[in-house]
Formats: sequence, structure tokens, C-alpha cells
Amino acid sequence: MYKSATLLKQLVANASLGFVYFGYSVGYLNPALQTVDLVFGITENVDYYNGLLSAILTIGAAVGVLIMPNLLQYFSRRQSLIILDCFGILGYGVQLVGVWKFLVIGRFIAGVVLGLNSALVPVYVNEFSPSELQGVLGSIMTMSGSFGLFISFTIGLWYKQTPTLDDQFWRVGFAFPLLICAYRTYNLIKYFNLDSPDYYMSKNDETNAIESIKFIYQEQYISDILKQTKQNKKQNASSTESYKDLFQGRLFRNLIRISLLACIGQLLGINAVIFYSTQIFNKITNNDVQKSNILNLFIPLLGILGAYLMGFVLNKMSRKNFFSLGALACVLVEFPLGYMTSLQEQPAILIVLFIFLFILLFCITIGPAFWVVLPEMVSPKGVCLATSVNWVATAIVGQFFPILVSSFSISACFYIFSFSGILGVIYLQYDFNTDSKNADTQQSTELIILNQ
Repeated sequence: MYKSATLLKQLVANASLGFVYFGYSVGYLNPALQTVDLVFGITENVDYYNGLLSAILTIGAAVGVLIMPNLLQYFSRRQSLIILDCFGILGYGVQLVGVWKFLVIGRFIAGVVLGLNSALVPVYVNEFSPSELQGVLGSIMTMSGSFGLFISFTIGLWYKQTPTLDDQFWRVGFAFPLLICAYRTYNLIKYFNLDSPDYYMSKNDETNAIESIKFIYQEQYISDILKQTKQNKKQNASSTESYKDLFQGRLFRNLIRISLLACIGQLLGINAVIFYSTQIFNKITNNDVQKSNILNLFIPLLGILGAYLMGFVLNKMSRKNFFSLGALACVLVEFPLGYMTSLQEQPAILIVLFIFLFILLFCITIGPAFWVVLPEMVSPKGVCLATSVNWVATAIVGQFFPILVSSFSISACFYIFSFSGILGVIYLQYDFNTDSKNADTQQSTELIILNQ
């Protein structure tokens, strides 16, 4: 039916460089914090300013998600990706100046681009994906985020254990996203210079819609695909929901439920581990930065494995029980972590194994499954709001985790995460339901967000 699976994989892989940017942006500062503190002159209130650097990225992401529908009202998907790459280059280019205030500004811009990529890339990928290849092409996109995180931690292996002011390697780590953005835009201009059939049809541009269909499908299927594309346009145009509608009735209840699920996931502390894994491992390895950076490499690999295993277990039970068991499993790992990290003689190997087990359990359950359930429960604008709540919760954890570790201990943080997880389990069992949004809007979020 389609012309070439290889061509579609190349198209999706190119678009998914936005998810590589996503993963890299989340992780690149983690192994570089000691160098950054020295180079950018952070000598006082170090924990506060390190937390600010983590928080400002995710606040930017929350802003980016919310402005996505407006961006797509004025620009095509392809044009929007190019615009994002330009701002992505700006965000990291500003950071390379080497001045604190430009680092903060650059992190915020990168965060906005990160949030937009996290919402826009699925739009682009989904509209180009034939139904029989959606699983394969979707997996390329999903794994790209973990791949970006893996690259950031791999580059982190070359940071010095005892950095000096003359050390300029941090510029290599900060410059890598420039290559990601430039390469994607080059391919979008030279090789993938068409938008999807659905986009062109939404603009009543049947000529380009046919050209786009020809790019994907064999000649004998063009008329059938064109007919289906026209039907998609009619279905998508029927959805005219506003943000105000989200705060009424079942839409509001579902928005609250999915937003609380996002908060539960973040308050279990997963991004505290990802943002500050180097610092956590340093405490375990007696400040052996090299060993800590090697341990970091296992985090994205466990994320990929967990997301793969999630596909086998998600539909084996109700969503309520699935998330409840996931949160409970994380609690049962984090509580012992709290105890072990409080000991004077800490069992380092056991702590590392439990941290890895926590990451794996989270990525099998609440982590990727949240994104699966999200469009089941709320409509496109609800997806934007709930995703913003998720990023804000991430920002809060990123800001206060290093302060709590400094003021109390890492053991106290694991106990706090465990207590939050217990409250989450109670809520999930008491109130959480995955009532579907209105049947008329049970379209793919990515396919209809432009028409909102």
C-alpha cells in the first residue's frame, strides 16, 4: 500500500530528532553541574541556583505546550518544526556566551522548544504514518527521547572529575543540540519538503494533498487515501471545543484526574533521579564522577526497556489498578532506599540496584502509560493543559530536590517520595477513573489539534 517503509522511517527519524533534542535537553546539565557551577560563578546558594536551572527548563516546556495550538493556526507542521529548530539553535547559542543570565534565558528558550517538540512531533509523525506502520514508526519517536538522554550522559563521561576555569569541554556538550536542530531543518528543506495530506486538506489544498499522498502511497491507492483524508477533515472540523469547556462536567473531572496522575508520577521523584543522578551516585561512589557518569548510562537504557515491557502489561488490568500497582511498586522500592541511604555504612551496590529497579518499574507503569491514557481521557486542549501541569510538577521537583538534600538528606527525600506515592495509591483507588472523553472527540490528539 505504501511505497517504502524505509523512506517513512527516515522521515519519522528526522522529525524525531525533536525528541532527541527533548531527551538531550533533560539530561545534558546533569553530568555538567560541577563544571557549570565553576565556569558560571555559582559559589553561593549553589543548591538553589542548580534547582533553578532545572526548573526554568520545565517551566519553559509548560509554556511551549500551551502555545502549540496557536502556532499551528499560522504555520504548517513542517514550517513549525523549522521555526522550532531556529529557536532551538538560539536557546543553546545564548547559553554558549558563558554568562549566568544568558544561561537562564537560554534554558528557558530551550524549554519552550522542548515542550513544543514534545507535542508537535507526534502530530507530524502520526499524520504521515500508514495505519499498518504506526507501531513501528511510533516506537522510533518514543525511543528517540531516551537516545537523546543517552547521548547527553555519554558526552558527560568526558567532563573532568575536578573541573577548572580553563576547561572548555562544557561548550561541546552545550553545542551538540545546535547540530540536531540544523540537521533536521536541512532535511526538511532538502528531502522532506511536503506537509501531510491531512494538513493540506485542512487548508483546502487538494493539489498538494495529492502530491503528499503520492509521496507515501502507491499509485493504485491514491484515490482511496484521498477519500479517507477528506473524511478525516469533516470529522476533525466537528470539534470546536474551547478551553472554557474544559472546566465543565465530565471534561473537568477527567482533566483533574489526569492532572493529579501527572503530579503523582512526578512526586514519586523520577525526574529528581534523572536531573540529579550524578549527584546521587557521587554520594554513593565517594565522589567518583567517572563511575557516576558510567552509572548514568543505564538510566535511558532502562527507560527504553521499561517502555517496551509496558506494552505487554498495560491492557492486562484496569487502568486504575495498573497505575495503583505501579505507584505501590515504586513506593516499595523507594522506602528501602530511604532506609539504606540513612545508614552510616551504606550498601552502595544495593542502593544502585534499587535505584535502577525504581527507574525500571516507573518506566513500565506510570511513566509511558500516562501518555497513553492522556488522550483517552481528555480532548486535545485538555492534553495541552494536563501536559503543562506535568511540566510544572517537574519544575517544582527540580527546584526543591537539591535544597531538600542539602537541608536534610537524600534519605529524607526518598521517604518524602514514598509518602507521596502512598497518598497517590489512596487517591487512585478512591477516585481515579478513565472515563473516555466524548465519543465524538475520540480522535487522535495529534490529528485534530490544529482545528481547535
